Amino acid sequence: MSTARATPANDVPSIGWLLGMSSWMLLTLVPGPLFAWLGFGIIGVVSRSRRLIIIGVVWAAVAILVNLELWGQAQPIVRAVAYLAGMVCALAVNPGWLRTMWQRRLDKSGMGVTSARAAATGTAAGGAAASGGNRASRRAAARRKRAAQQQAKAATLSKASAAETAPKPASDAAAELASEVGASADDLLEPRASAVTSAAPAAPDAPAEPVDVNTATAKELEGLPGVSRARARKAVAERDEQGGFSSLEDFGETLGLQPHEIVRLRKVAVCSPRPRGERRFGRRVDF
Repeated sequence: MSTARATPANDVPSIGWLLGMSSWMLLTLVPGPLFAWLGFGIIGVVSRSRRLIIIGVVWAAVAILVNLELWGQAQPIVRAVAYLAGMVCALAVNPGWLRTMWQRRLDKSGMGVTSARAAATGTAAGGAAASGGNRASRRAAARRKRAAQQQAKAATLSKASAAETAPKPASDAAAELASEVGASADDLLEPRASAVTSAAPAAPDAPAEPVDVNTATAKELEGLPGVSRARARKAVAERDEQGGFSSLEDFGETLGLQPHEIVRLRKVAVCSPRPRGERRFGRRVDF
């Protein structure tokens, strides 16, 4: 506990140490830059800083140029400017020099290593905690994503099963049945007068009489298989125009019935012979 409390106090340099290590700046206080380069060179060599050594070389060149008889009457002004620039440069460089030397002192005493290790440990612990938190958040996000995907999949399957079990509309069922037997959905869905007639119980001793396509009315033709109201009217018009149908096949082809409808038609309809026209007798006169 005493060592831990003494460490922060030893980490702070004393005022005496700061003044002693800054004593090199006295060389820049000599009028003219004659000795300024020497101060920069000394701290550069001690701290093993290439930058400070280069600054010392530059100020040595400045000292040589300032002392040459090249400036004439302006030489005092040039020396004064070089003198002030040396002091400003020394003030800018000194904090870095102090930090370097104090860190070196701490490294020699072992306190710098301890503080560095403590800082590294704190950084590693913080990084581990942050990485652990990020890993936990990523896992939670992955779990939420999987749960959402499973819910969406279950909803899709339930919709598909509901669509399969739902009863199909009458139009769809009629279309499938019509495609199987080769008929149209309109023929299967269109109401038939024969459906009503067939629904009523027929007397066992009075079977339904076949419909004659050459003599039946349009109302009677509507009860035939595949014959709608429009087709019945068309059949009557064609029959009047042609003078009757020659057979049930002729009747079916005229109305555009399907082959299976013509087969069914044979059970409930007949085709009587066409009526013959009136015979006209006359006398032949030869001239």
